[in-house]
Amino acid sequence: MKRYIYIMLFMMTLGCFCAGCLRQEKHGAKENVDYAVCKKENLPKELTARINEQKDKVFHFTYSMKETMYYVIGYGKQTGSGYKIRVKKMTMDEGHVYIDTNLIGVPKRQQEKGYSYPYIVIKSQNYEKDVVFL
Repeated sequence: MKRYIYIMLFMMTLGCFCAGCLRQEKHGAKENVDYAVCKKENLPKELTARINEQKDKVFHFTYSMKETMYYVIGYGKQTGSGYKIRVKKMTMDEGHVYIDTNLIGVPKRQQEKGYSYPYIVIKSQNYEKDVVFL
């Protein structure tokens, strides 16, 4: 009798385990987002101040103004100057906006000249969705 109970418990546990492994979250199809990369001189003063407070470290945050959303990504203190940041893609689904960027390095001879604090500000419509920085 005990053996039968153990076998039944094992089978139920195995069934729960297998059912949990088969569960997959499906997100809706992602669509591209229209955006513009902002020049530093066109940023709101409050946003510029917040960037300057955080520029020493890697950071990312959003800043909203009515129907406009600014997505800010900074790569912290870097040796040298001339770095570029490329937006690889910016997409959204039902509940999230996804932003994927990368820092483009500079030749070694440019790394010998001081420090820089590369960041990018992306301006888009405020979709009122959670943001995922990739």
